[in-house]
Amino acid sequence: MYMFLPFATAAGAETETAGFFQKIWASLVNWFIDERGWVRLLVVLAVILVGLILIKIVLAVTRKLIGRSKLKGIAGNFIITILKIVLVFIYLITILRVLGIDTSSFVALFTVGTLAISLAIQSVISNFASGLILVTNHPFREGDFVEVAGISGTVEKITLFATKVKTPDNKVVTVPNSSVAGGNIVNYSTEEKRRVDLTFGVAYGSSVEKVKAVIESVLDEHDLVLHDDGYTVRLSEQAASSLNFVCRCWTLSANYWSVYFDLTERMTERFAQEGIEIPYNKLDVNIVSQQEK
Repeated sequence: MYMFLPFATAAGAETETAGFFQKIWASLVNWFIDERGWVRLLVVLAVILVGLILIKIVLAVTRKLIGRSKLKGIAGNFIITILKIVLVFIYLITILRVLGIDTSSFVALFTVGTLAISLAIQSVISNFASGLILVTNHPFREGDFVEVAGISGTVEKITLFATKVKTPDNKVVTVPNSSVAGGNIVNYSTEEKRRVDLTFGVAYGSSVEKVKAVIESVLDEHDLVLHDDGYTVRLSEQAASSLNFVCRCWTLSANYWSVYFDLTERMTERFAQEGIEIPYNKLDVNIVSQQEK
């Protein structure tokens, strides 16, 4: 009797295993046929198929719209990525609901997580929103000479989060887009021509007409000054120690600094040649000696 016990135990285990799988199979058949599980299965498959098709259609339409608009490159790719994440999340939530799974906790968790992330990267979101404004409105382009956030220089690169500006002394400054969009933007490269404003001070007693004639002659002789646009040379101020003359002329934007420095140097030389004194601060020191009695 003891010799056949292991075989009896093995046979009983096989019987229990077969019974377990038979119960599972019976439950599946009951769910599939009696409880119309096949209908729910078809609905799930239809939702999966239709959802994938809708996601592809929405993304394709969005890409076409972005391609026709000004939101290209980094901005377009970023928008597509965010839209894809949102669509996939909605897609998964819909499938879970069709399967009869409560998704309220998932939605709440996603909402809380999104809020926490948005608070943590608030500055990043602000820079991104400002970057979209800059990319869409184009207040300046790469290569323009601008003044933004207290920085003057040539725009090297515009990204969604920052703008790189190369200063005249060859330094590259990365300015957050929120600072760029939130302040005044001065673009010196938008217009073809730019006005050069200079002020020259001469000593009291100088002939006003002579000073004006000298300044105008220097302007006439400069090749980069746009003579057809005219220029203004007038006495603008009687200062504490000088007569200040304003000099305004036009030149091409690319020649602005050349004209600015050239006129400053040439005016100084011509004033000296014409005997026109350039005033400077003088200090008289009187030394009084007292002899001891």
